[in-house]
Amino acid sequence: MSFNAPLFLFVFLPVFLLVYLLAGGRLRNGWLLTASLAFYLWAAPLYFPLLLLTLLLNFWFARLAGQRTARPLAARRALWLGIVFNIGTLAFFKIIVRYWMVLAAEAALPPSLTLYLQNHLTFPLGLSFLTFQAVASLVDAYQGRGERIERFFPYALYLLLFPKLIAGPIVRYREIAGQIADRAVTAQGMADGARRFILGLAKKTLIADMLRPLTDYGVFALSVPSLPAGSAWLVLLAYTLQIYYDFSGYTDMAIGLGRMAGFNFAENFNYPYIAKSLSEFWRRWHITLSGWFREYIFYPLERRRHGRGGLRQSVNILIVFVLTGLWHGVTPNFILWGGLHGTAIALEAGSPGKILKRLPVVFQHLYAMLIIMVGWVFFRSSTPAYALGFLKSMLGLTEAHTPPFSILPPPEAPLWLAMAAGVIFSLPVIPWLKKRWSSLTAERPRLAIAGGIFRDAALLGLLIVSVFVLSAATYQPYIYGKF
Repeated sequence: MSFNAPLFLFVFLPVFLLVYLLAGGRLRNGWLLTASLAFYLWAAPLYFPLLLLTLLLNFWFARLAGQRTARPLAARRALWLGIVFNIGTLAFFKIIVRYWMVLAAEAALPPSLTLYLQNHLTFPLGLSFLTFQAVASLVDAYQGRGERIERFFPYALYLLLFPKLIAGPIVRYREIAGQIADRAVTAQGMADGARRFILGLAKKTLIADMLRPLTDYGVFALSVPSLPAGSAWLVLLAYTLQIYYDFSGYTDMAIGLGRMAGFNFAENFNYPYIAKSLSEFWRRWHITLSGWFREYIFYPLERRRHGRGGLRQSVNILIVFVLTGLWHGVTPNFILWGGLHGTAIALEAGSPGKILKRLPVVFQHLYAMLIIMVGWVFFRSSTPAYALGFLKSMLGLTEAHTPPFSILPPPEAPLWLAMAAGVIFSLPVIPWLKKRWSSLTAERPRLAIAGGIFRDAALLGLLIVSVFVLSAATYQPYIYGKF
């Protein structure tokens, strides 16, 4: 089940909200945990036992890790056992799901078992995000940051909250423990959350999914890319916009759902495509993931560098971004993608970065977007050879053939509109309009009320159009749901 699935929109969400509002303060957490368990059980029943085992073990590890003062040896063991369990489980599924066919052939498994694995072995729902949140809670508990983990119920609710279960944002226990214990569910919060949810649904449905014919209908499934240069650039632009609106749309929906339930989740995107460097890009893109790597990987490496035996800062940066690539998938392409970003940021931290800052802003922006878009080629391609071939097509260095419509359909009006909207709203247009509107209505309350009515009417229109498009199209999962 996903947020853009009809079952969620028209059955799960209305029932959840109705019972949640009627339940009252004392019963809301119980209903929220029940709904989160049902959400996971419906979407991934095969892995439900693994989920329960993960919850129980992580609670046990986190509780022991928090007893560092009283039981230092036991706390340290619990910390490392918990990290090994979580990262080991994640690595196992990253590898086994990716390479199960090769492993099955080498192990000479019976055909019936191979067929069963082919039909049922998938990546567990939300495992990457759950793993990172669990590891963060272990480290924070060991270091004494935030509230101690003593009770299973609030900890399980922290890990399982269905709005952030599939693809984040990554939330620390110390950030949300107080909200789990006590939060206000207000009409204003419900309204703000609903607005944010609708905006995210429109991003996903009316922009990201509209661009899908150029990126998912066969271009990246070819053995060798042989596109004309113009077509290659068009496909890459479409994917650059698609992945942003798909992921940020999900995040808007998750934050909106959390707001309706009284939670305030961290923001995950801040107009990343206006960045003037790769360093700035990662302060704007998937902010909670980059923050996790910075706090739990980069800072410890840097503290070691300032002590004894540490590596150079550029090497530490590269390690962080190679690990970021591996978090997305254990494939050469993700490693190359992470390595590209890490190399660029390492260079920006040195003398080349000083030169970059002296260039006109437009050239800084062009540099950043060039690296970002080249990185998306490796991110989306299946092999390094395909990615290099695609880059050659972009430069016009291959023998180009116009692909058939089944592989690259001709762009039509909805696609051009989605692409234009994607480019426009990837810029901070909405914050600028809000600022201008606030100054205009500062002393005109009636105009502010009329503007609010117009805004809500426009959002209602977006919701209707999004639902209409969803009803006429096949279900499209979230890109980051598979990571």
